[in-house]
Amino acid sequence: MTAPARRRGLLAALPAIGLVVALAGCSAPGAGGSGQSADQSDITSKVTAADVKKDGDTTLTMWADVAEKPLMQKLVPAYEKAYPNVDVKITYKSFDDLTATVVNAANSANAPDVFQGNIGYAVDGALVKGGLVRSLDDVAKVYGWTTGTGASTLAPAEWNGKGTAFGSGTLYGMSPISEVQGIYYDKQKLDALGLQPPTSIADLEQDLPKAKAAGEQPIVLGNSDQYAATHIFSDIAVTKQAPKDIAEWIGGKSGSTFETSGNQAAAQTMRDWAEKGYFGTGYDGLSNEDAIARFAKGTGVFFVGGSWNGASLNSKEFGLGSLTSGGVGATASPWHISTKSKHQDAAIAFLAMLHTPQTGQWILDTGRLPVVTDGVSSTDPLQEQTLTALKETIAAGTQVGYYDWSTTDMLTKMGGALQEVMAGRTTPKAFTETVQQTWAKAHG
Repeated sequence: MTAPARRRGLLAALPAIGLVVALAGCSAPGAGGSGQSADQSDITSKVTAADVKKDGDTTLTMWADVAEKPLMQKLVPAYEKAYPNVDVKITYKSFDDLTATVVNAANSANAPDVFQGNIGYAVDGALVKGGLVRSLDDVAKVYGWTTGTGASTLAPAEWNGKGTAFGSGTLYGMSPISEVQGIYYDKQKLDALGLQPPTSIADLEQDLPKAKAAGEQPIVLGNSDQYAATHIFSDIAVTKQAPKDIAEWIGGKSGSTFETSGNQAAAQTMRDWAEKGYFGTGYDGLSNEDAIARFAKGTGVFFVGGSWNGASLNSKEFGLGSLTSGGVGATASPWHISTKSKHQDAAIAFLAMLHTPQTGQWILDTGRLPVVTDGVSSTDPLQEQTLTALKETIAAGTQVGYYDWSTTDMLTKMGGALQEVMAGRTTPKAFTETVQQTWAKAHG
C-alpha cells in the first residue's frame, strides 16, 4: 500500500467554530433554505458535455486538501478531456489550513466553485447554516448515489435545515473516499500461536490471553493523540448496542444519550484489557504513528485500527480481519458545490466523475479506499483484504462514524476521560456521564 490516508479529527477545524454563529445570520444565497441560489435549479438528467459547453470557456476553481493531489493528477486531465471547454484550477492547502479557512473562503466574493469541507459542526455545519453549499439531493437522485454502491456512506453529509444535526436530511456534500476499521495481525505470530485471523471483537477477546500467556504483547496501542483508544472503544461499544443509536448520537439527534449500559460495558472492557496488560505499558505516551511503526517491526500480535495504518505494513507479513460488527470508520472530507458558483453544470459533472468505478480504482491505486467499489481490485494482498473489509462493513451498514464528530471538543473530553478509565482512576459510569455532559452542552 502507498501513502496513508490521515485520520481527520474535528480539533483541526477549531479556528472555524466562531464563524458558525456569524454565518447563521448572513445573506448568503439559499441561507436557511435548500442551499440553492436564485440562478441554480435542480437537475433532472445527467449533465452532458453539451450542457457544460453552453457556458463557453470556463475556469472551474477549487480548494482541496493537498492529500488529494495524487488523485487529482489522474482525475483532472480525464475531466478536462471529457469537458474540453473547462479549465480546472485547484488551490491545494494542508488539512489544517483548509479547515481553518474554507468557511471564510466560501463566504467571500471570490468563493471557489468546488471545495472540500470537513464532517461535523465546525466546518460543514457552518457551511450549511450559512447557506454556502448547494443541496445535492437532485444530483444524488439523478446519478443513482442513493441506491448504488456506497449509498449508506452519504449520511455524514446529510443535515437538517438549521445545520444543527447531521446523519439524515438534505445532502450537501459527497466524499468518494472511505475508511474502515479492522484487526491487523502478524501472520507469523498467529501461526506460531495456532490462532486463526480474528474477524470479530469476540474472536479477538479469545485470542488476547493466549498471546499474553505466550509472552507476546497482545495489542500494540499508541494513544498520546487520544483517538486510537476511542476507536477500539467504539469497536467494542457497537457490539453491545444498536449501531444506529450510536450514529444518531454522533449526529446530534435530540434525546440521544451516551449513558447506556452498552457504553459502560465497553468502557469496562477497555479497563479490563488495560489491567491485564493487553495494551502493554506506556501507551498513553506513544503516538499512533510510533505504535504502527513498532508493530511493523515485529512488536505485538495485533493492532486494532483504521485502514490508513495499512500503508505502514508489509503485505507478506501482515493481514487484516474485517469488523463487520461495525465501529468507527466512514467517509473522508466531503466535496461541496458553492451556492455562489456560476458554473453549476461543470461543478456537478466534476462531482459525478468523482463518484465512479474508474475514480474508485484511481483512489485505491493511490493508497486509499473508495466509496464506489464496483469492479475495483488490487494485486496487493493486504490492500485487497482491506477493500473486502470495507465492502463487508458497508454492506452490513454498521459504520457509525467518529465520536469526535459529535462536538468540537469531544476528542479531548472523551479521549481524556477514557484514559482515566483505562488507568483505573475513574469508573465506566463516570466516563459515560462526562461524555454525555459534553454532548449536552453542545446540543442544548
